[in-house]
Amino acid sequence: MAKIDRIKELIGFLKAIFITLIVIDTSLIAWIFKNYTQESNWKLYTVLFLIIILCLSIAKLFLIILQKIKSLEDVQ
Repeated sequence: MAKIDRIKELIGFLKAIFITLIVIDTSLIAWIFKNYTQESNWKLYTVLFLIIILCLSIAKLFLIILQKIKSLEDVQ
């Protein structure tokens, strides 16, 4: 397999992970809005912490995907 094909496959795999993390993050945010008044504070803070971790992971993954896309320009 050519190097360009490997990079394209890696980008496709990273995009799948990226979309999955966004769906999980959105679900956690919706859970907080739905259960804000019913749940205890420690559960809400735990979910909020998970949301922050997921958002940072999504941002890092986004930068990695952009870096891989830019590396395609160098591959002939």
